[in-house]
Amino acid sequence: MQRIINALIQYRNSILYFFLLSCSILFLSKKSKYHKTQLEAYGMYATKELYNLNYELLNYFNLKKKNEELLKENRKLKELHLKSNSLALYPNAFGEKRRFPFKLKEANVIKNSFLNQRNNLIIDKGSVDGIKNEMGVISKNGIIGIVNSVSKNYSRVISILNQEIKINVRLKKSNALGSMYWKGLNPLEFKIEDVINNVSFKKGDTIITGGMSSYFPYGIPLGEVVDFESNSQNGYYTINARLFEDPSLVNYVYILTNEDKKEIKQLQENFKDE
Repeated sequence: MQRIINALIQYRNSILYFFLLSCSILFLSKKSKYHKTQLEAYGMYATKELYNLNYELLNYFNLKKKNEELLKENRKLKELHLKSNSLALYPNAFGEKRRFPFKLKEANVIKNSFLNQRNNLIIDKGSVDGIKNEMGVISKNGIIGIVNSVSKNYSRVISILNQEIKINVRLKKSNALGSMYWKGLNPLEFKIEDVINNVSFKKGDTIITGGMSSYFPYGIPLGEVVDFESNSQNGYYTINARLFEDPSLVNYVYILTNEDKKEIKQLQENFKDE
């Protein structure tokens, strides 16, 4: 109590000033229409500024929630997009019956190496989220890699910026199949091999996923043909390609779950045993 009294005594001049100022403002607002109008205008301005500040603060603290909602919405749209591309591989007569077994889970990239010859990523989804080894990982504009190690809350992904990985691809216009791998320097520059010489294509043609692996569905746009040369001795083209998206700059990814993978793998193992 004594501290309160001491504070009142110490700041008595300031307290008296604000008290008299408040009384003056109140008196003016009661006796003068002009001053009343001006005070109301200032009050509305102050109220608006406080409302805007409150709105901006609420938006700031809700950014994480909104971001998660957007990621979920993007995941659904991406899934529909992949499904439509996959169906495009087949004639219209089979389109409606074609099964699309891939489901998506969104994740954040928390570590991404790109300076080595064998690069990896770490994502913030693990076994508790249903992630398993050998799941494909894509971004909104391409593919990122394949899961090769899983802990409870995190997963390691072999990046396509790893010279040990070859990706099954197609030339979109000619539908020719090939194998794409990183050249080892620029993260956008890749090479495609095993494209037979009897197909026709040109510089600028789009490269897409081939649909012949259980990791990625058909039709994901990857990049474009930069240049190529034909090898008459082995009967195949060697193609230099450039990706549409830099894998080293990706922050958000989608993990692909192929619900038919186990069944397909079992069939392959049965074939080996015969």
